[in-house]
Amino acid sequence: MKRLLLTALLSTTLCRLHALEIPPGGMEANGAVVLQASASKGAGTVENLTRGKRITITKPDAAKPYTAQFTAPIADGIAKNERVLAIIKARVIGAAETGEVMAKLQLRAAPYTSFGSTPGVAVFREWTEQPVLFVADADVPADKAAVVLLCGQKEQSIEVESIRVLKYPADVAVSNFPRARLIKKSYAGREPDAPWRKTALERIEQHRKADLSMIVTGDDGKPAANAEVKLSLRRHAFGFGSAVVAKRFSGESEDDKRYREIVDRLFSIVVFENDLKDGNWSPDFDEKRKTQRNAELNRAFEWFAERHIPVRGHYLMQVATPFNLHDIKDSTVIRERTLASVKERLEFVKDRVVEWDVINHPIAWNGADMLNKRPGLEKLDRDIFALARSLTKLPFFVNEDQVFRPGPQCDDTLVYIQALNEAGFTVAGLGNQAHFHESYLPSPEHLLEVTDRFAKVVQRQSITEYDIVTTDDEELAADYTRDVLISVFSHPAYTSFLFWGFWEGSHWKPEAASWNKDWSIRKRGEVLEEWIGRRWHTEVTLKTDAKGSVKWRGFPGWYEMQVTGQKSVMVLPAPTSSNP
Repeated sequence: MKRLLLTALLSTTLCRLHALEIPPGGMEANGAVVLQASASKGAGTVENLTRGKRITITKPDAAKPYTAQFTAPIADGIAKNERVLAIIKARVIGAAETGEVMAKLQLRAAPYTSFGSTPGVAVFREWTEQPVLFVADADVPADKAAVVLLCGQKEQSIEVESIRVLKYPADVAVSNFPRARLIKKSYAGREPDAPWRKTALERIEQHRKADLSMIVTGDDGKPAANAEVKLSLRRHAFGFGSAVVAKRFSGESEDDKRYREIVDRLFSIVVFENDLKDGNWSPDFDEKRKTQRNAELNRAFEWFAERHIPVRGHYLMQVATPFNLHDIKDSTVIRERTLASVKERLEFVKDRVVEWDVINHPIAWNGADMLNKRPGLEKLDRDIFALARSLTKLPFFVNEDQVFRPGPQCDDTLVYIQALNEAGFTVAGLGNQAHFHESYLPSPEHLLEVTDRFAKVVQRQSITEYDIVTTDDEELAADYTRDVLISVFSHPAYTSFLFWGFWEGSHWKPEAASWNKDWSIRKRGEVLEEWIGRRWHTEVTLKTDAKGSVKWRGFPGWYEMQVTGQKSVMVLPAPTSSNP
């Protein structure tokens, strides 16, 4: 009986290892070194096994899973859209019932750029083969890429026997590949009755609303006494918005029209995604291209002004060398081109934006290389600040990503802003890009704590590029979007919250869009409709007094006013009570 039971268990294990149905036609892509393992000092230990490696995490850090990792180098080059299948044979040992690794297709060395999704893959107590498919989103040269399994995020002991890597042509259907068993992600504070949310909503009610009033006049310009007035909020004073593309506001396609309809209906601020960046103002552009660029921008600015939609300026200088300067080695040329471009863009835009991201990515994903790796450019950011201040009085922001993640990009951004302020280059605000991935979703309470920290060094803050990437979990994306919106809107330091795109047809990460390519709405888009469009909306019907005055409590901003017998007009009522 024992022998039969043992045989059955062995059979089950073997079935787990060999049940994968792998599509034919894959090319082996592993390098000569099949498997490597490493752990930062203090995070855990690495052991060599007869077959494979073991990493034991003793000091986990959810914000720094990269402190321990298994690596399978890839010898071949990878073309954009090629399919890369990693077959991970692993198990978890010790007390944990299941382990977890975050699988990435990335560069082996800094800046460790990823070239696809980053799923959280389950690791079980028995040896199991888990297939992970990556669709490369860019070309990668030979001997530069690797499949990496990050595991420093939780206390666990994981053994990996092998990571087999196969490469397939881009025309092989994704549906042909086996799927891994993934770890379901969540975040602290997601519960429906979470105390932080109740408190935050109370702050919104108290501090974001105001006592509003106005004098209503008739067609003759005199106060309209005892008149019925309907007022409906059309444009929040707080900046709810998105990155946009200038050409969409002069195009006549059905997609362009749908795009504009959503912007007009939901948003109260926008930022051009790429149109005002240095790369779109190259001195090498011919006159035709410059003329088209300027015409598209001018029409877009006109469209926004007609609808009382302010525009953020993004950006004047990026410290992480932008793509258009990568091939220039002469620091003098880089300096002259950057200063000339800043001057040209400021003179073109004038006062058509309300603020500028003067410095973008001062810390960046691989360090601020324009300042610390290019001799002669060490103070270029300060030269840009000085030039920009001589040309405009608009508020200046520093814009950086991963500020909510504990570590250098948070700490060093704070130090950078403090240094600029101490040197007399006043930083009015922090632009917090807030690109999130399900692998690390800080609690809303943590977001508020970080906001409090930066409020000590800047007058205002903005979420400038929000998006969230999940692995087939739209409900998680929607819930987290809702809670980030609530927490940010509840904090008086914030003046705006912008998404980095909203439509799949025009989004740097299509999987993070709020509307699909066919304009069907995703759950995260429903969050925008519910909270910006309905819950945080004011609509009242009032009667003027003898002096034509009406008073109400609501969200400040532009209102559509309809007086009986008159055409509707847009009005900006004056607050009679202070707001943050």
